[in-house]
Amino acid sequence: VVGLIPVVPVSLLAGVLSDRFSRKKLIIVTEIVLMLQALVLAYLTWSGKVEVWHVIALSFVLGAAAALEQPARLAFVVDTVGKEDLSNAVALNSSVYNAARIVGPAIAGLLVAWIGEAGCFLINGVSYLPVILAMVAIQLPLRELPQDKLQVMASLAGGFRYSWDTRVIRSLLLIVALSSFFTLPYITLMPVFARDVLDAGPQGLGFLMTAVGVGAIGGALVVANIEAGRRGNWLMLGNILGPVFLLLFCVSQSFAWSLIVVAMVGASNAMRQTLANSLLQITTSERYHGRVMSLFNLLFNGMSRTGALAVGAVAEVTGVPAALGASAIISLILGVVMLRGMPEVVHLS
Repeated sequence: VVGLIPVVPVSLLAGVLSDRFSRKKLIIVTEIVLMLQALVLAYLTWSGKVEVWHVIALSFVLGAAAALEQPARLAFVVDTVGKEDLSNAVALNSSVYNAARIVGPAIAGLLVAWIGEAGCFLINGVSYLPVILAMVAIQLPLRELPQDKLQVMASLAGGFRYSWDTRVIRSLLLIVALSSFFTLPYITLMPVFARDVLDAGPQGLGFLMTAVGVGAIGGALVVANIEAGRRGNWLMLGNILGPVFLLLFCVSQSFAWSLIVVAMVGASNAMRQTLANSLLQITTSERYHGRVMSLFNLLFNGMSRTGALAVGAVAEVTGVPAALGASAIISLILGVVMLRGMPEVVHLS
C-alpha cells in the first residue's frame, strides 16, 4: 500500500518532466535509484538489520521511482524507433514483459531456496546495471526542449486540456480506463478461482497465471503482424473479446477449459493495451507526449487496482464468479457501445 501512495502525484509530475527534460537522463536517474533501493534492501537483509520501517521506506522509494520512470520510458520508445515501427516495438516490449512474468517467479523460487532472500535482492539490484549501461550507450539526435520557465501546474493543466480536447486521445484513454476497471481485476482474484472454484490449489494457480502470460505473448505477436490501417479495428476487437472470454472463464468448471479461456483473456487484453499504447503515441503531439503517456500509465494501473477493490467488495456478497461475471458483462456492453460510438478510434491506422 505504501508503494502506491506516491503513484498519482509522481506519475503526473513525471509526465511534465518527461516533456521538459531529457527522457534518457530521467530514465537513467530513476534506474540508479531503483538499483540503490534493491542493494540497500539486500544489505539490510544480509546483515540481519532489516526492520519493518526499512521495508516501508524502501517500498515508498520504489513506488515513487517507478512512477517517475514509467511515463518517460513509454514516451522514450517513440524517440528511439520512430512512429513507423512503434507498434512492433511496443508489441516486442509486451512480449518480453510477459515472458519475464512467466519465467521470473520460477527462477525466483529456485534462487530463494539456493541463496536466500538477501541474494535475490542483490541479484535484483545488480540487474539494473546492464539497463543503465545500455541507456548510456544509446545515442539519439537531441530533442528540442521547451525553453520557457517550468510551471508545473500550468503544464499539468495544459496536458489535461489537450487530452480532453483531442477527441481520439480522449477516446483511447477512456477505453484504457474502462477496460482496466472492469476486465483486469480477474488477475487479483485468480487465487480465489484456483482454490475455491476450480479446486486446483497453488499448483493450479501457477498454471493459470502461466496461461495468462502465454496468451499475452501471443496477443502481442498478433499486434506485431497487424497491417497498417487496421489497428483501430483490432483494438476494438480485443476490447470486445476480452470480456467475452472472461465471462466464459467465470462460468467454467473445467480446469483444462479454464486454462484455454484464460489464455485467450490474456491475448485479448494484450492486444487492446498494446494497441492503445502505440496508437496514443502515434497520434499525440510531441509537445504533450510525456503527459499523455503519464495519464495512460496512471489510468491503466490505477483503474485496474480500483476495479479489483470494487469487484472484491461485490464478491463478498455474491461470490467471485458472479461478481467478476457481472463486471465482464458490463465491459462487453461498454465495448459494443464504444465500437459504435468511437469511429475516430475504429478508423485509426
